Amino acid sequence: MVTQVLLFALGIILTSSSAPSAADGCVVSPQMSQGQKGPCLRESRVMLEQPNLTLEQITKGPDFDASDPAKSRFAYFTPEDTLTCYFRPHFAFIRDKGQSLKFLCWQMDGPRGFFDRAGRKIDVDDVKVVVSRDPGGESRAHLFARSDTANANEIKADSFKVKYLLPPFPNHERRLNEVFTEVAASRLLWALGFPADHMYSAAAVRCIGCGSDPFKDNLKENKASLHDSPATFRMVAIERLLPYEPIEASNDETWPWAEAYSLYSSGWTREQQVGFDAYRIALGMMAYHNPLDSQNRLACAEWKAGADNPKVCTRPVILVQDLGSTFGKPGSFGNSRGDFGDFQGQRVFANADRCELKYPLKGPGTVLKEAQDQLVKRLDSLPREKVKAIFAASRFDVMDQRQVERLRKGANAGDAALNEWTDAFMARAAEVGAAKNCRP
Repeated sequence: MVTQVLLFALGIILTSSSAPSAADGCVVSPQMSQGQKGPCLRESRVMLEQPNLTLEQITKGPDFDASDPAKSRFAYFTPEDTLTCYFRPHFAFIRDKGQSLKFLCWQMDGPRGFFDRAGRKIDVDDVKVVVSRDPGGESRAHLFARSDTANANEIKADSFKVKYLLPPFPNHERRLNEVFTEVAASRLLWALGFPADHMYSAAAVRCIGCGSDPFKDNLKENKASLHDSPATFRMVAIERLLPYEPIEASNDETWPWAEAYSLYSSGWTREQQVGFDAYRIALGMMAYHNPLDSQNRLACAEWKAGADNPKVCTRPVILVQDLGSTFGKPGSFGNSRGDFGDFQGQRVFANADRCELKYPLKGPGTVLKEAQDQLVKRLDSLPREKVKAIFAASRFDVMDQRQVERLRKGANAGDAALNEWTDAFMARAAEVGAAKNCRP
């Protein structure tokens, strides 16, 4: 009897020592509530180590591996690329899907092949899509070989999000200029050392099973064969999510600005405050002005080893995941995006002599001097040629057709447009460095 009691007590000790508790900080379980995300936000960061990037890396993007360009070629895209993919139903199943035209797609390699998530080829005669509900009740699309009648072996194919123009002409509707602005904003933040999704420009996507307009048609299925003709979408942007796992409760991965500012006032360290202020300044440089909680994401950059049920995140991060409403200005009838005339007149500070942000993003009007200094140092590592390369990779040479038309008298209107955008951004960088009386 004594032995049984001792073994029982030992079991309690071992169980309690191995299971994560609230003291572990960011504890993540499949059943976590919204309130349980609080410790993760408390420990989160938004400023990462700034990468040391060559001009080639800046141009080709965060998934380009300079040490093995051939192996990484499936993972990054250029404005000259035409991709083929197989439609993955998704946005018809979610409540808050936004308004920009977009769809998910499994990337193909040839007429009957896919890539897996490491870039290895998967050959299959034909495929089918099966939609089922995940543990959180959300509908998800899965890919199987058409011959797999039992749906026993899911094909773990690489996929991405496609944003498209319809019709495929820049600036016909300024809201759809997100196809360009989101690429530039995410690339700039990445180069400055802030977390951002991986965005690329591409010439076209040939999509099997998409139909002519999958987003507006609210397409919930794909019954197409790999042998069917694809629909072609031109002037597109490709998005790969930052490879950090979302921290979510009931399929909600967002974080609220109000809670972030509460922690900024009481709870965050000085380092966290500095990073958050530097992020707000950087977003202001792109005229990001409409902070919606639904556009934010809380994610984990590193998990604690040995903690599986529940998991413990040792490096939670926060980011704005929808950066399309940038490089323009607020408007009474909708926010402009990618409008050079609107952006040229924007400023980072409403009052630079008092270090007051023009768009404080629902937080304190002023920022810390240390945040200003940190960002100025990082901007020094992003010279004019690299900024221009980012705008070129984002196709700012064709985005604002009114600007291009105004510049047509010159020898190269596209290059002149890139120079104007670069000049405007460098002026914002100079404004950040010249601001006075930031908070000590």
